Amino acid sequence: MTGSLLKATAVALQVLLLGTGYPRPDPNRAGPSTAIVAGDRWFVVDAGRGATLRIAATDLEYKNLRAVFLTHFHSDHTAGLPDVFDTSWQFGRKATPLQLYGPSGTKRLADAMLQFFADDIHYRRDLLEKHPAAGARIETHVVKEGVVYDDGTVRVIAFPVDHAPVVPAFGYRFESKGEVVVVSGDTRPCASLLKYVKGADVLVQEAYLPEWFDKVDTPEVAARLKHYHTSAEEAGEVAAAAGVKTLVLTHLIPGNDEGVFRERAARKFHGTIVVGRDLLRVP
Repeated sequence: MTGSLLKATAVALQVLLLGTGYPRPDPNRAGPSTAIVAGDRWFVVDAGRGATLRIAATDLEYKNLRAVFLTHFHSDHTAGLPDVFDTSWQFGRKATPLQLYGPSGTKRLADAMLQFFADDIHYRRDLLEKHPAAGARIETHVVKEGVVYDDGTVRVIAFPVDHAPVVPAFGYRFESKGEVVVVSGDTRPCASLLKYVKGADVLVQEAYLPEWFDKVDTPEVAARLKHYHTSAEEAGEVAAAAGVKTLVLTHLIPGNDEGVFRERAARKFHGTIVVGRDLLRVP
């Protein structure tokens, strides 16, 4: 595992890659998860496996976690969510309910987590640590296209992406102090992605290498996987067409061959290209 553990600086927005992997377990890459940091407040987009362990390697404090945004319900994007919920309550988000944003079905996930941790919550709330009850709650927000969060400093816009047959699926655009960061979620290139990426300072975009699917899957499965993801070269095309400044590749399939990812994206995009690694900060 490599990356920067530098303290957050006083910038409007900063990207911190918590996990850059995909469903196949990789000891060097946690499941997909991205933190957006604005001063002392921070947000999480998706919570793949190992998210809390990566957070533990940073200076992020759970008391300043404002919200978690889910792009869709594939397991590699949600497997770490229960841990984020329970751990953040125990170690900082004491008296504030977890604010959870996501597609329709998000409340079902929240209810399942509360049931899963029912005994643990009882022990820690009522018998042992006596943690505040409010922190053991989850407030869910079903997102649709448009502004879904605005605290006066950070505004978050949800937009639909094309991950069919996984429907609905969303990306998120973060805006603060004139800076823009977009997290694509899982998607193939599509008009709505291009629309909301337009003019972004940083695009955090999933990327794959087509030959990997051909190597590990049957032709039928490989074709389906390629149909609803974005290749490294296509990621470069999106970034170039949208006029972004920095392209950050994440959700890397496979989790090696970083030079190949960079070379493919650079065929179409001539701005700054960052091939993501866990714990890497991008100002």
